[in-house]
Amino acid sequence: MHKLFRLNFTKQTVIALFAGLMMIGLSLLMLSFGSNSTFDTIISFILRDVLMIFGLGVVFVSLYSEKYDDARQAIGFTNRKIKLSIILNLVFAACLSGIFLKDQIPQNILSLSNLYAAVYILVAGIFEMTFIYGFLRMSFEKAFGIIPAILLTSVFYSFHHAGFQPEFLHLFFVGVMYCSVYYITQNLLIVFPFFWGVGALWDVIVSSDAGEGIKNIQSCIFALIVLTFSILWIFFRKIRSSR
Repeated sequence: MHKLFRLNFTKQTVIALFAGLMMIGLSLLMLSFGSNSTFDTIISFILRDVLMIFGLGVVFVSLYSEKYDDARQAIGFTNRKIKLSIILNLVFAACLSGIFLKDQIPQNILSLSNLYAAVYILVAGIFEMTFIYGFLRMSFEKAFGIIPAILLTSVFYSFHHAGFQPEFLHLFFVGVMYCSVYYITQNLLIVFPFFWGVGALWDVIVSSDAGEGIKNIQSCIFALIVLTFSILWIFFRKIRSSR
């Protein structure tokens, strides 16, 4: 019972809440820069791609993990039940694909514009996994237990879409689904990339108008820039820590 519910509010909990609110704040700021003008595009790139995805999802999470040794394994991706996690990831992805395709077979799904959007979505998934389903979930579990962690993480996951996909109730239940599945093996490899990928790609590209804003080559370029700098940052931290 102590694993499901607890109260252990610490400095790390405050850091998690503050970082989560910062994520939501960055997303809300995007509402003021939603036009197709060059200026708004640049500001949106800074807010979401630089500060949110790279800043919080890569830089912050890596620095936090280095500071708190117990967070390195608890951040989400581990060697725990790795084979089972990957197998279930593929099974859940196949089942979800079957559910989607049973109701609707989209036309021109393999178009170049959808490929641009898919690249952006998959790179953004790094942020969702490391920061939301990794760092926030871990922090909330330590402070409040598994059940509150699932619910709180899902709330933050939902509201992090405020600036570009405000479908809060739907995304809350999506968050509950992914968080709950994580606890089968306690390894995010059960969720990412296949299970999460199928849901995210279908949800944004097929089911939501939010995908229209990223079906262009500039979004793909932005995503590749963020991915490149993320890889460089990780290598930099590894080299630094090995000295």
